[in-house]
Amino acid sequence: MSDPPDVEADTRAYYRARASEYEQWLRRQGRYAHGPDDDDDWRGELRTLSQFAGAAAGGRVFEIASGTGWWTRVLARGARVIASDYAPEMLAEARRRDPAGAQVQRCRCDAYRLPVRSASCDGCVFGFWLSHVPVPRAAAFVREAARVVRPGGRILLLDSRQDPQSGAHDQRTAGPRVQRQLRRLNDGREFHIWKIYWTPADLHFLLGLVCRQVEVIQTPRFFIGARGIVAGAAR
Repeated sequence: MSDPPDVEADTRAYYRARASEYEQWLRRQGRYAHGPDDDDDWRGELRTLSQFAGAAAGGRVFEIASGTGWWTRVLARGARVIASDYAPEMLAEARRRDPAGAQVQRCRCDAYRLPVRSASCDGCVFGFWLSHVPVPRAAAFVREAARVVRPGGRILLLDSRQDPQSGAHDQRTAGPRVQRQLRRLNDGREFHIWKIYWTPADLHFLLGLVCRQVEVIQTPRFFIGARGIVAGAAR
């Protein structure tokens, strides 16, 4: 099989097409259910990650790649959220799921060029997005995320560990930490995406470019998270 000409473009197309079924992954439904033991582990670790995310929320938060709004809803319990995504389909699905009275604004944007002023937010959050950022673009992406946060504000990221039961039954996770993964939708359509399984050392380094007091957590199987306090001008 020859390489697709643009894996990043295929990644964007995949998430546009996946919007209506995206939360099946988080809820362990359909092709994402792996049996009572694995699914109980997933739900318990997802609660741990939600607590980690909620503790970092406050003030005005810009969220990158908000998808269907799962993490937006967690953040909105304690923050005013500007939730962005590239995919109009994801934004439409998120608006449909937003609870009445939620302090959420939604906008479409490029994750590498954020449409807000420098130092205008108290935090920037990206959940399950950094693992799709190609390694050569990661440092620039993190610096752009930090640009919109005031000194003393927070950056928070949430992402995946490399567990074989973390995705659909037909999703391969074994192998190198930087992968071009084949992903399928429920209707059988296939896409190739970048998937990078960042280590704690990687995240300490990346957030350390723009933050002080970087904290990284890992749940036993499925998730990794990191947060730090923006130090001012990026190094």
